[in-house]
Amino acid sequence: MTAIDPAWPSWTHAAMSTRFRAVLLHPDRHYARQAAEAVFGEVDRLERQLSRFVEESDVSRINRLAVGQHTTVQPDTFDCLRIAERIRCETGGIFDVAYRSGSGTDGAGPVVGDPRFRLHAEKLQVQALVSGLCVDLGGIGKGFALDRMCRLLSDWEVDTALLAAGTSTLLARGVPAGQSGWALTIGSDRRPVSWTLVRGAISASGTAARGEHLVDPRTGRPESRHHRVWAAAPTATVADALSTAFSLMTAAEIQAYCQPQASISAWLLDDPDGELCALRT
Repeated sequence: MTAIDPAWPSWTHAAMSTRFRAVLLHPDRHYARQAAEAVFGEVDRLERQLSRFVEESDVSRINRLAVGQHTTVQPDTFDCLRIAERIRCETGGIFDVAYRSGSGTDGAGPVVGDPRFRLHAEKLQVQALVSGLCVDLGGIGKGFALDRMCRLLSDWEVDTALLAAGTSTLLARGVPAGQSGWALTIGSDRRPVSWTLVRGAISASGTAARGEHLVDPRTGRPESRHHRVWAAAPTATVADALSTAFSLMTAAEIQAYCQPQASISAWLLDDPDGELCALRT
């Protein structure tokens, strides 16, 4: 899945266990480079808040809470958790950033679908509802960072950009001059399908790149139903989270999720050499 022309000016930055790329189409290349440095600084700032591997991050402090305790977090952390909780509710707990919580040896923790923490918006506080709370934003944090990068580009008045977190999530801002959008290729290597990203984001997940690395909260075991799945959404945060959730859902479950939401699209590839199945485009 790529839309990056080698001739376009682009910059990369390692953060959040991946490599971010910023393609910034601006007449002043020096100015574009400065903008790229600014948005990568934003990623580093977010990593210090959102990573469970940073000892004093908001997430690490959350994960040290005992039942009933609460902690105040930064607005960005709160926003990311708020979106994650919304998607948890919408997917019936299939997407859950706190699925590791609890003392069970299989990692399943409390009943699937039950909240592990409570958000108090008036004070930007997070309260632990279970013992052994473990929040991991790996399935949503990179997309959230892309959205914050895009917001910062607005301040820099860079109107045409493509932002990427690794090879899995892309976010478009504007379109290149003379084109209808950013040209993508999805599907199998033998039967690729062309698609154009005009606005918003697209994210991919599945077993194709990393095997069965996703844990299903319903079983507590690593598994994935699809070789590859793509989710398109208005924001990279939602696209990132949904590609994770869709990897664990049946085609019927994905269709049921997408049906009432016109802004969400999904594609499945179950056979590495097979045809792409469009559940909603």
